[in-house]
Amino acid sequence: MAKVIVMPKLGYTQDEGQIAQWHKQVGDKVEAGEAFFDVHTDKSVVTVEASCSGTLLKIALEPGETVSVLTPIAVVGSADEDADAILANYVTKTAADAQDDADLDDLPEEQPTAEAADAPAESLKLTPRAQKYIQENNLDSASIAGIKGTGFDGGITERDIKASPLARKLAAAQGVALDSLTGTGANGKVMKADVEHAAAARAMQSTETPDLLVESETPYKGVRKIIGDRLSQSKFTAPHLYFTDGVDTTNLTAFRKQLNEQGTVKYAVSDLLVMAASKALRKFPGINSALVKDQIITYKSTNIGVAVEGDNGLIVPVVKNVQFKTLSDIATETRDLIARAKQGRLSPDEYSGGTFSISNLGMFGIGNFTAIINPPEAAILSVSSVRKTPVVITDENGEDAIAIRPIMNIQLSVDHRIIDGLLASQFVEYMKQLLENPVAILL
Repeated sequence: MAKVIVMPKLGYTQDEGQIAQWHKQVGDKVEAGEAFFDVHTDKSVVTVEASCSGTLLKIALEPGETVSVLTPIAVVGSADEDADAILANYVTKTAADAQDDADLDDLPEEQPTAEAADAPAESLKLTPRAQKYIQENNLDSASIAGIKGTGFDGGITERDIKASPLARKLAAAQGVALDSLTGTGANGKVMKADVEHAAAARAMQSTETPDLLVESETPYKGVRKIIGDRLSQSKFTAPHLYFTDGVDTTNLTAFRKQLNEQGTVKYAVSDLLVMAASKALRKFPGINSALVKDQIITYKSTNIGVAVEGDNGLIVPVVKNVQFKTLSDIATETRDLIARAKQGRLSPDEYSGGTFSISNLGMFGIGNFTAIINPPEAAILSVSSVRKTPVVITDENGEDAIAIRPIMNIQLSVDHRIIDGLLASQFVEYMKQLLENPVAILL
């Protein structure tokens, strides 16, 4: 019997997915458990194994196309089965089930049963984003209990609460971004009429000569929204405090050149930064901490994240337990992590579990910038470009003189709730000492 393969939901926060690559083509034999296709998720590419055996009869979604989770993407069955008919029957049945919910748009506001109204919010099957939406909007359990969830195993998603099924379907057909609408339904839920009004307003605007020309419109969702939400939470929850100093990189550059001339492993400045940060964190463990609920956690492990701009947005692969690794270990691991991060090929455990992060924009010529802490960490170090700068030095006669030196700005952003200014200052000055005397990094 043929089976319709749908876009998998690989996490509670995933609402849509994109095929990166099919490992099978139409007509190929498929065995349960073997690699079937790759899916772009929020920040990485995940290989999905086949859940059944048979012949791949139809591919309904080409690589690069994005669809909602649970959308049909392929049909697997016997060679003599009609894939188009099977897919059509599946779509018809799914549409009929959805119409049962959509028809509610034309009825008075649904009243939950007495049992549902009395159900506590804790007993409802809610995704994390749905829980957050409920808390932020002070919704009561009675208004939510009557909603039919469309998430994994019937879970109620944020989208179920914010928009009716028919409104979502109409918005997709009209190209209207649901996130841009203010709903008129219960608890601000977006209804069919809201979408129709937005579509009509857009059509009317398009017939007029615009005062503002728009190049393109991109929905604020996916990885960009995830990054924005996390950084907004960090910026507005944790009071940031900043500490900046300039580092003379004369010795650092010479030391790195010497290492690269003598060894088989090629070292980047970021490798030395990671090892120096690990040593500084062990000297000042208060920086290597996090505020989790009402507990301040100080870590023994120095797990250093290195911010990278990948194909799917900003991602921070983490070098775990740097305190146990040599410089060559760090260089090899960092090179591999960064390469796969740019390709979106990291697994979730490779970009989570950090205790401290480094954001290095020096290669882009940035003179100075301020980084936002990557939660739940308590600090992040931003590293700028090296620039020839006039500085005051003391010559061999004890006299002050002006000299040109290669100076690199480093700035530490800390969560002032758990890290005080003195500790942060000590950390920055020790980092400066290590980078200006780089042999000490290895001792």
